[in-house]
Amino acid sequence: MANILTTAEAAAVLRCLTTDPDMLALLPLVDSYIKNATGHDWTADSPIEPTAKNYARLLLTRWHESPAMLGQGITAIEAGLRDVSIQLDVLAMRYKTFEGLSGTGYIQIDGVSAGDTVSSVTGVQGVSGDQAASFETVISEDSYILQVATSDLSSKWFKALITPLEAL
Repeated sequence: MANILTTAEAAAVLRCLTTDPDMLALLPLVDSYIKNATGHDWTADSPIEPTAKNYARLLLTRWHESPAMLGQGITAIEAGLRDVSIQLDVLAMRYKTFEGLSGTGYIQIDGVSAGDTVSSVTGVQGVSGDQAASFETVISEDSYILQVATSDLSSKWFKALITPLEAL
């Protein structure tokens, strides 16, 4: 399983070898903490959200430098990490998961509004990679995304990153 940070990225941040056992032990703990804190598995994204990488770098550094903080998470760390955590929480809420249709049509997705931008669509089950071409790029109807592909995408699941109109 991939981590939010590669071993090379983590080693560069900590200024250690990529084989450092303490660093290697912390990488999955950082991923788990961030997933539990935000409710989103950032390791499953491709590419991984830069804000998630920044959060992981900060948390990894704090835990590596002061192992006593391990598990204390955000309550014992500075405001900078708390700010990144809040940003990541907001991003996590913008991801919407849905099942495709057997042809063109609208798919209900709670929390999207006409004018919101569909920043990316990735296949998560039954299909993988970039699937943006199969769906509208701007939400045209409140609470729905339009599947523009005529192919059968039923029984296939997708994850869309929606950017609200007011955030643009």
